[in-house]
Amino acid sequence: MNDHSQPGIKAAVLTRVGVFGFHSLAVLFRQFVILACCIAAASPAYPDQVIIDVDSARRELRVLRDDQLLMELHPISVGRWGVSAEKIRGDGKTPLGEFRIAWIKPEGHFGPFLGIDYPSVARAKTGLAKNVINQAEFDAIESAHARGRVPPQDTGLGGYLGIHGLGRGDAGIHHDLNWTMGCIAVTNEEMQRLLKWADVGTIVKIH
Repeated sequence: MNDHSQPGIKAAVLTRVGVFGFHSLAVLFRQFVILACCIAAASPAYPDQVIIDVDSARRELRVLRDDQLLMELHPISVGRWGVSAEKIRGDGKTPLGEFRIAWIKPEGHFGPFLGIDYPSVARAKTGLAKNVINQAEFDAIESAHARGRVPPQDTGLGGYLGIHGLGRGDAGIHHDLNWTMGCIAVTNEEMQRLLKWADVGTIVKIH
């Protein structure tokens, strides 16, 4: 007796094969998803992206790429009055948060300057809530970030912040104290080394 004489048996066999085949595919798919999640979790948050990490408490600046240490500078200087998540203009503090280099000035009072895109939209929101800036200023900051442009630098939140060298400043004071008005300072020689890794768009994390 062949299969053609028993269509019901053939259909049952094919159904079982189909079920088992589907089950195998489901298992493989589930394993693929788990593997993809593991790879994603193990991958750096910013693949191939250079990150400048500033540890204000340790007075340390590190340059990283894919969690690999490219350069470490110590001691650096931050604001003479410390750091703050709610920086305002003229407080002598360095803002905490994640920023990007928004512009590079080849020469200035302290030599080359890496300007960051402070104030952030998050800071603008808290500033608006506390009446440090008005709605028009908030809108301008938000619009600038949305278009990838430098946000307004002259609001009550402060601005013109970034990383620079010492210029003709006292290296001894720099070694011993935080002395800036809110920027991050390194030595002139260190600044030249840092310029090799920094570019517009480079992430700067300050904590």
